Amino acid sequence: MSNKGKKLHYAWRIAVACCFIYAGSVGIIVSCAGLFYKAVSTELGVGTADIVFYTTLMYFVITVTLPFVGKIISKFDIRLILTVAALTDALAFGFMGTYTSVYQFYVSGVLLGIANSFLIYAAVPLIINNWFKLKMGTVLGLSMTFMGIGGAIFAPIAGYLIETIGWRSSYMALGVFVAVLTLPFTIFVIRKDPKEKNMTAYGAEISEESFKKVVEETGTPFKQAIKSVPFYGLFIFTGLLGLVVTVSFHIPNHLLSEGFSTSFAATVVTCVMIGQTSGKFLLGWLNDKYGIKMTNFVGICSGMIGILLILFSGSLGGISIYIGGLTFGIGYSCSTLLPPFMIKAVFGNRDYASTYSIIMSSATLAIAIGTTIFGFAYDITGSYYAVFLGVLAIQVFAILIGIITLRRKAVSGNNQAILAFNEN
Repeated sequence: MSNKGKKLHYAWRIAVACCFIYAGSVGIIVSCAGLFYKAVSTELGVGTADIVFYTTLMYFVITVTLPFVGKIISKFDIRLILTVAALTDALAFGFMGTYTSVYQFYVSGVLLGIANSFLIYAAVPLIINNWFKLKMGTVLGLSMTFMGIGGAIFAPIAGYLIETIGWRSSYMALGVFVAVLTLPFTIFVIRKDPKEKNMTAYGAEISEESFKKVVEETGTPFKQAIKSVPFYGLFIFTGLLGLVVTVSFHIPNHLLSEGFSTSFAATVVTCVMIGQTSGKFLLGWLNDKYGIKMTNFVGICSGMIGILLILFSGSLGGISIYIGGLTFGIGYSCSTLLPPFMIKAVFGNRDYASTYSIIMSSATLAIAIGTTIFGFAYDITGSYYAVFLGVLAIQVFAILIGIITLRRKAVSGNNQAILAFNEN
């Protein structure tokens, strides 16, 4: 099972495939969704909230589906699973251009939730974890930057299409883009692990058989992990990070309530997206270089700085708010990047997919309900000060939970040695 004679390890093709999967699934379907709300609600004669509900429904379905995703991935060919998921994404999004009733959007919301349980949350971290024994954090972070890159590229395209050819044709066109970006890679490139290509993982200095044996003996089995205190600590930790993400939906309204213009608020949102994109690469590098404790601290504290700068935007103004958007974006990126690192540090590689899928369901549930809770808080108090202060408290709590969980991690001393090897 040698990799000799290969100029470029196949793992890097896997990394490119994961980048395109994120660009298509998140960069288009999630990032561009809001651009359609007004046009669709106007033509169908319904409220904006009625259309937005399909997105909320999508996240609720992801929450319900995620606990089963790991078992499905372990039993079936991952190429088939991801190809079906990618095709479902493209069709469910593209067919929105033909809908005449808001309830049809809800059907697409359910389908998108099922498909993106695999494409966004479960498959990519598992695949990269299998293929990279060195620089796993950097590669995962780089792949996740394409969520933001995809949105940065396709949001202007979607806006132009809606203005020129209408929202119906735009949905169909973007559905085609989703298929073009994802299907070639799910069909021809993706493999679950190196043994499917008769190879060892990138950076593996020991034989695949030896590595597999050590991991199987020392990694925490899922049945044992789910009964442990660290598991519930990680579940809470991940849910708290999900709640932090939801405040991003309210940043524009907060700035408008402070007297800033719509264009200024839009610029700050762009800063958040830039921070989110660069933050994933930064945190991935930090994890490989300095370990998970430093990564947690830098990531979450960056988000706290951002919240403070945006909270006091009325008195600070100017460039400080842009800096707040950038630093909050780094904290935003924690929600998708820190849980995979924490799971590997606490439980090792054994039954990774099953453990990851259940823990990540807490984040999607938090995102699904957090936006509504923060909206009610604003309606009651008339400002976002209570919301932002609450988010700061959540971030402090997340740091404490992370520290406690890492101290009580369920891996053995031998597995810790393997994790140290993976980080070096």
